[in-house]
Amino acid sequence: MPPKSKLHKSTGKIKTLPKPQAEENQPELQLSPEAIQQFELELCWCIQQLQTGLKSGKLNPKQVQDHTKALNALMSNSTSIVKKRQVMRLSFGDYRAKMAVENNKSNTAGSKIKISQGNPSKKSVFLKKAAFIASDNTFKFNFAAPTEDNLTGEMSNVKIECEPAQNIDGNFKFEPSSNSFRFNFATNE
Repeated sequence: MPPKSKLHKSTGKIKTLPKPQAEENQPELQLSPEAIQQFELELCWCIQQLQTGLKSGKLNPKQVQDHTKALNALMSNSTSIVKKRQVMRLSFGDYRAKMAVENNKSNTAGSKIKISQGNPSKKSVFLKKAAFIASDNTFKFNFAAPTEDNLTGEMSNVKIECEPAQNIDGNFKFEPSSNSFRFNFATNE
């Protein structure tokens, strides 16, 4: 067995590579409201195109994986705008030109559409729900006052006695009711 030889000499120190600056240390891009709105429009278009491609079912597994990875990056709130633009450029190439072509197609198709008033069918029938119209404008419930004959159980032993207009504690004045309020429900007797 030949002796083992070392190809390089180890100093015993662990070498570390310098760490790249964190994204938090990088200044955020200051964009105008119009630029932000345009970016959001482009981002929505790219997300819609990726979702449409995934739903089509015509992609091979590698393309599905790439589309899913790009979609996750675009939909993530923590991904920077620069990274999102890079993913959009890698996925679609010149996506702004593709958006313009698609917009022109939809505009020309929209100009060909004519809206005309429809003719109602002669056989159609409108049914209106009938409303009950009472000749008397007052609403009354006409229940019969309970008598001792139709009271059952414990209630048959209870008797209500009222004395006319009593003044209790000087603040409360009790007056018996005339029992003129009645419900008008049909009962099965």
